[in-house]
Amino acid sequence: MKILVTDYAWANLDVEKSVLSEIGAELIPAPNGEEETLVQLAQGCCGIMTCWAQTTRAVIASALPDLKVIVRYGVGLDNIDVAYATKQGIPVANVPDYCFIDVAEQTMALLLGLSHKVAQFDRLIRSGTWDIQAGLPLRRLTDQVLGLIGFGQIARQVVPRARAFGLHVLAYSRSLTPEQARACGVEFADLDTLLRTSDFVSLHCPSTDETRDLINADNLAKMKPTACLINTSRGDIIDEAALLAALKNNTLAGAALDVRCQEPPETEDRLIHTDRVIHSPHSAFYSEESLVELQKKAAWEARRVLTGKAPVHLVNPEYKKHPQMTQMKGVALETDN
Repeated sequence: MKILVTDYAWANLDVEKSVLSEIGAELIPAPNGEEETLVQLAQGCCGIMTCWAQTTRAVIASALPDLKVIVRYGVGLDNIDVAYATKQGIPVANVPDYCFIDVAEQTMALLLGLSHKVAQFDRLIRSGTWDIQAGLPLRRLTDQVLGLIGFGQIARQVVPRARAFGLHVLAYSRSLTPEQARACGVEFADLDTLLRTSDFVSLHCPSTDETRDLINADNLAKMKPTACLINTSRGDIIDEAALLAALKNNTLAGAALDVRCQEPPETEDRLIHTDRVIHSPHSAFYSEESLVELQKKAAWEARRVLTGKAPVHLVNPEYKKHPQMTQMKGVALETDN
């Protein structure tokens, strides 16, 4: 049996091979992510594993009737025609649980960088200016307030790390109750209260119709002029024009952005050239450990389906109505991981 790997962002597929070779699966890595290439290679494949390449209707159709599963390396599904796969009775799985610690660590790194003006001082020194006054004021983190918008697994990993620095943590999520917040060692706050009282606001929510442009001009205006914004979730949660205006007007002290609306941004992008913004290239998910975890979990999802079991992270539940789903044996045991 053959599995098409449309693209990947690591050195090799040894981890996947170690999982899938045991069931006789052969990995077919694509030389590029062009649709024409993928359509040709998909023929006769029982599985497709994809990172960012567009897994279009044409690619999926080319693999029929042999195709049994599509697995996304990571969380987002924008590059997969999930609706078409569902109509064809193909389960689509993803890996939403592989980089919680890594993103939490990057969140804290960005927070510390903002708090201590690390990037700002670095730029000044490289330009020939050795002047502590240029970065003032500086405040210790103890007793400052961190507000978390969204309270999933990543935000919950941020909490103990933030508290270790003496930060008081607020959390807002539409599904979070005050009792649940207290059990996690944080204080529940509504969105307005969180924005008005936090010294740092960190975004940890998915991109949905409700969250796109959530951090707009109105909500930015509620934040303290001394506050900083951190985004390690999705770029389109922030209205970037409004963020730029707030920074230029000194109604916001700084921002740290791991994600952008356009990736990569244009070289003349104004936020890139704003001194009080720290940037990283959508790298919060990355560590050597997280990549191995991602590769292994993605391979196991493919293996589960190809051995007659249900995927752990099924993203098209409508597929459950398809007759093929009733033939599966149920979710694999944790020991399969």
